[in-house]
Amino acid sequence: MERVRRKEKIGLLAIIAPRKSKTFSRRVKFFNHPLRDIARQFRTTSLSQMLRLILIAIFMFCAVQPLSAFESQPSNTKVNLNTSPDPNHPTKVDVSFVIDDISDIDLSAGNYKITGQMILEWKDFRLAFAPDPKHPNRPQDLDADAAKELLKKIWEPVFEISNEVGERKTGVFSVNIWPDGRIRFYEKFDSVSRFYGDLHLYPYGSVDLNLVMTGFLQDRREMVYRLKRFEFQDPSKPNNFIQGHWTFVSMKAREKPAKRSDDRSVNYSQILFQVRLDHESIRSGSLTIFIPLLVIFLASCALLWIDPGKVAAYSSPLLGGTLTLILTTIALKFSLAKQIPILHYLTMTDLLIIITITMLVVSLMSSCLYIWLYTEKSETLAIKFNRATRVLFPILFVSVVVVSILIMIHHPPMIEDRELVQSPNLLRT
Repeated sequence: MERVRRKEKIGLLAIIAPRKSKTFSRRVKFFNHPLRDIARQFRTTSLSQMLRLILIAIFMFCAVQPLSAFESQPSNTKVNLNTSPDPNHPTKVDVSFVIDDISDIDLSAGNYKITGQMILEWKDFRLAFAPDPKHPNRPQDLDADAAKELLKKIWEPVFEISNEVGERKTGVFSVNIWPDGRIRFYEKFDSVSRFYGDLHLYPYGSVDLNLVMTGFLQDRREMVYRLKRFEFQDPSKPNNFIQGHWTFVSMKAREKPAKRSDDRSVNYSQILFQVRLDHESIRSGSLTIFIPLLVIFLASCALLWIDPGKVAAYSSPLLGGTLTLILTTIALKFSLAKQIPILHYLTMTDLLIIITITMLVVSLMSSCLYIWLYTEKSETLAIKFNRATRVLFPILFVSVVVVSILIMIHHPPMIEDRELVQSPNLLRT
């Protein structure tokens, strides 16, 4: 039995062995065939291409995904540069004001001309850009034309001079933008503005030259001014930038809320700039006012020493001279009209001119009374009256002037309160 089984196994192996050998020989022939290199190259090439395609697909997916997400947002979420940089908080705008010149201080009209440089600085991160690696802090400088085109497209703090007469004239104009989104707006302008002054002792006195800067287009919920700098072009020599008979005293400014007349419920940001000047009374007062009035006073006293009783012809120079002095004083008043401020109260200069004219009228009446006493009554009585007038007239003249000045000093007229002076929250410089 075992022999039979062995024979069957041998026969089975004999049948299978040739088939295996044929397959093996075919495999050997295939691997030795030139197609082997082609197959390997095909497999390697297809694998690298597959990897490349996968990497390209991943890259395209990452690049397109943000764009598709942005495009999928509604249209009202697009960036609008005309809106406030921070809708949830007011934009803080730093304000610097440099005075270049103060001139044409018109006391009669109550206005003056000022030339200054207004600099506004704020941040808008939407305008940030990649800086130049060689110059990371260099801004983009825009001239007047480019700046105007840019300001039409972005948010900007708009200001006006509330107390100016007419409209300010803009000279130099520019905008600078830094890589971090900081913006600087520069404007040099001329403005004719109104001022306040306490001039009841004119030619002595001071004026407060106010410049009121208000942002009436953006309320305090959208924008707030922050005072950064307020000075003359050369802070150490302010008088070099003031024209006329004026001397610099002080300057101050502060930010405060303001309201528009059409809507009292909304507050707007406002900065009050103030420069106080003293009037130089030595040149403008003594030479043009006091000395002419003093000459008129001395001439009126000298006329009283003419005795028309001895020579009848002297009565004509006495009366005519007094009348001439009255007319001269009135003419002096008109000649000083451009220098003397027109106010709702009397100034010391107005009072002195009124006193001078009044006393000249008194002198004229006393001369007429002397002539009447001399011709109609007693010559002795007329001489006594004339001698008394010569002494009493100057004393009365000086006494009236002194008393009037003292009253004006101790009892000044009612003048509006100076808001800037009384406020404790002032930035003094």
